[in-house]
Amino acid sequence: MMRSGKHQTTMQRHGVTALALLGIFATSCASTPPLSDTALCDQLNAWVQTVAPGRTSTVKLVRGGTWMVDHYKRCEPSEGDSAAGNLCRWLMENTSTEFMEANINITMACLQGQRISGYVGNTGIESWSGKASFYSSNLVAGDVTIQLEYALDNSGESREDFLEITASAD
Repeated sequence: MMRSGKHQTTMQRHGVTALALLGIFATSCASTPPLSDTALCDQLNAWVQTVAPGRTSTVKLVRGGTWMVDHYKRCEPSEGDSAAGNLCRWLMENTSTEFMEANINITMACLQGQRISGYVGNTGIESWSGKASFYSSNLVAGDVTIQLEYALDNSGESREDFLEITASAD
């Protein structure tokens, strides 16, 4: 069956429009992630500001088990530290259970303004560990040193990855 020229032109226009919209939608999903997660930065700021001079406060976010089998997440605050407990509760509700590298990456972005670019989770990192000390972080609290210690290892089945943040006020 032969279509009329007018009908074929209309179909071609609709096809071009559909392809253009598909291209717009596809590229909007591939945008660059922000340098930091301001919600986490705000929570870290609130916590750090509660640390009294001469005191230290710590939170440790842990992810363990075998992913999709028996994985879990927990947070351990400094004993008797209600501000650290509040941060832990927030971290439990608002951080990734699956991708500890995302939690590390976003935390570092809050402290130094840089992050590994790319997707927030599943960065392709097999293992990553280290320590960092920030005497002048991007947080608003002055005279506070932030210590970061972290480790993850995606090469094994069952493991325990962690992100530990310690704030010490001078």
